[in-house]
Amino acid sequence: MSVFIVPATGPVRSLRDAARTIDTHQIIKQIGTEFLQLMYSESGPDTRCTWNEEIETSEIHITDKYSFNLDDVKVRPAIVANRGPTRWSNSSGFQQIQEIDFKTEQQIGTDLIQGSVVFNCFSKEGLEAEAIAGDVFDWFRLFRKPLRKTGLFRVQSTTMGEEALVKSDSRPDLSVVPVQVEASVQVRWSIQPYARTLQSIVVSIGQVTTPVGSFIP
Repeated sequence: MSVFIVPATGPVRSLRDAARTIDTHQIIKQIGTEFLQLMYSESGPDTRCTWNEEIETSEIHITDKYSFNLDDVKVRPAIVANRGPTRWSNSSGFQQIQEIDFKTEQQIGTDLIQGSVVFNCFSKEGLEAEAIAGDVFDWFRLFRKPLRKTGLFRVQSTTMGEEALVKSDSRPDLSVVPVQVEASVQVRWSIQPYARTLQSIVVSIGQVTTPVGSFIP
């Protein structure tokens, strides 16, 4: 039996590199991170700081926690993505089976995969960390409908936590404000039963074994 799982609208692709597809369990964090990078890459009169792919020229660092060094905050503020639990629940009431082919027994259905990502907003100044966290909070709230076109089925909620101090070698201590985004992704799956291909039929008579279709003179 073979199983194929893809997002319901087709493979979700990177916002920055359309040739690259994103695995289902990484969509929420990946799309969320790239969304913030694109938002901060737009320069304008209200732009707090500008993101650039070249870290040396970027005014803000936006990445996941495995590519982040706390010392970078001494130079520029940062938004660090940390994926939370990913879950599927059968109690969502969402229709699973969409199609059944009674000839091939193929089943096609959809599920909602729910998850969360925390964007930790770091800065040397508490007010700046709060302001950046406010951007993240507002953007996911205001752009929740356009985000559906990127692969996120729904943005359920955004929660901004309180400021905390991070002990570091730098003085003063760094400030961090977390913003949690909960979202869901619709995935489509297909189950296709298969059988082994019949290669040959062998008939045994006494001590003689003769493949069907063969001739013994």
